[in-house]
Amino acid sequence: MRLWRAALCLMLMAPLLFAVDAVDLKLAVPVVAVMVAILIAAINMLSGMLSNPQLEAWAKTELREYVAALILIAIITGAIMSSSGISVALTGNTDYIGESKTIIGGWIGQFDDSYQQIIRASTKLRIAATYAPYINLAIWYVSINYSTNPLAGVAAFFGPLTLATQGLTNAIFISEGVRMLIAFCSVIVPNALLPLSFCIRLVPFTRKLGNTLIAISIAGYVFLPFSVILVKGLNGAIQVPDPQIDDMEELDANPWAMVGASPFCESEAMRLLWGLTDPLFSLVVCLPFLLIPYVGSALFAACYNIVQYVIYPLVSTLFQWVMAILLIVWEATSNAGEYSDAIFNQLYPFLRDLNNLVLLAYLNFITIGVITMTGARSLSAALGGEWYMAGIQRLI
Repeated sequence: MRLWRAALCLMLMAPLLFAVDAVDLKLAVPVVAVMVAILIAAINMLSGMLSNPQLEAWAKTELREYVAALILIAIITGAIMSSSGISVALTGNTDYIGESKTIIGGWIGQFDDSYQQIIRASTKLRIAATYAPYINLAIWYVSINYSTNPLAGVAAFFGPLTLATQGLTNAIFISEGVRMLIAFCSVIVPNALLPLSFCIRLVPFTRKLGNTLIAISIAGYVFLPFSVILVKGLNGAIQVPDPQIDDMEELDANPWAMVGASPFCESEAMRLLWGLTDPLFSLVVCLPFLLIPYVGSALFAACYNIVQYVIYPLVSTLFQWVMAILLIVWEATSNAGEYSDAIFNQLYPFLRDLNNLVLLAYLNFITIGVITMTGARSLSAALGGEWYMAGIQRLI
């Protein structure tokens, strides 16, 4: 059978896997077996009536293939699909499919933990890289602007973190895909695809396609989860990397000037009062004097002028000078090089182990795919099905 015919047949049969009930397909196997047996018997009788030796030879050949198909169905159903002995012998667990999904879940959990550490590290570095002190000092009719970004150089670490995140994202995506494929095959193969393959195998004219579908079904139901378990056993022979940032607090820039001024900046009342500017600030401060009988209005007017033209400018200028001195002293005493060294000492071992883990994950998935697809191709050829499969031949 040509490759395009097999592909077309699979495409036409794929909707049937979801359009019919699973029980119907299971019951279809004995029904098809009886119908094929009746067909072979009828052809055998017809060959005797017509005295046609070619037709009689064909009937005898199909009878042998029919018996072989029944034996094959019995072996696959009893020894592979219904028995847990192989699973217990190889894994010590009766549910090898659940074991394989648990293994992949452990891989994804390790990837998620590394992902969270990258997010935390990137957040801390982003805060440090964008921290730029800025002060505008008003001196009578002139002002002095002060602005700098002494820790901007740490933004160079975002490149390696971004690349590591991309590789980690691909590993998580592939892991979830393999786990979903195992779950899909565990439901579809025994309930729909394998019974359909048996029916196609029993029919004389689609025997080769049926053998191919049986091989694909067994590969998805048996070889795929067992390859995951095998890969875990192979990983046990090496030390699997465990990416961890030893001290996340080392990534904090911790500018003490910003920490010292944070209570004033975080206070909503302070931000509101200083944001009112001098007229509204004076109005809010002196408004209680209006509650004093008789002299309240005079006290309010005196207070308003004093606060607006004397107290508010002095306090504002004093606050700005204090903040400017703190920031200038902090920048003079801080060493951005030491902070960069601290970041490197924390991120380098983490990124090294993370890249090794992602590389190991890629190798694991390649091994799983090669084992599964090689098993499908070899089993198909052994059963008499298609030995050439689209995509699989070139990959192997």
